[in-house]
Amino acid sequence: MQDYTLEKRDSTQLEWVKVDDWDLLKTNKQEARAHSKAISTYCGRLLEETEDELAKLIRQGSVKVGGVTKVLCQDLSKHCSQTSDFLDGHGPADDAKEEL
Repeated sequence: MQDYTLEKRDSTQLEWVKVDDWDLLKTNKQEARAHSKAISTYCGRLLEETEDELAKLIRQGSVKVGGVTKVLCQDLSKHCSQTSDFLDGHGPADDAKEEL
C-alpha cells in the first residue's frame, strides 16, 4: 500500500491514487509520502487485527476465490460498505480515509 497516496480531486474531495513514479508526482512529496505511510500502517493494522479470523475462514473454505477483500473489509472489519469504491477497485472506503 505504500504506492498509494491522497490526491486532491477538487477543492473539497480527496482521492486515493496509485503512484507509479514518486519523482513525477506534482504534489508535495513529503505530504504524499506521509499519506502513503498512513494507509500502509492502517492496512497492516487491519490485517493484523483480523488475521486469525480470516485464516480460519480460508481454512474452512468460506472465502471464495477473489473474495478476500469482501471478507476482510465487509464481514470481518466492517470498514467498507457494500457500495464502496474500494470494492470496485478505485480505492479505500470512506471509513478508512476517516481513520487516517
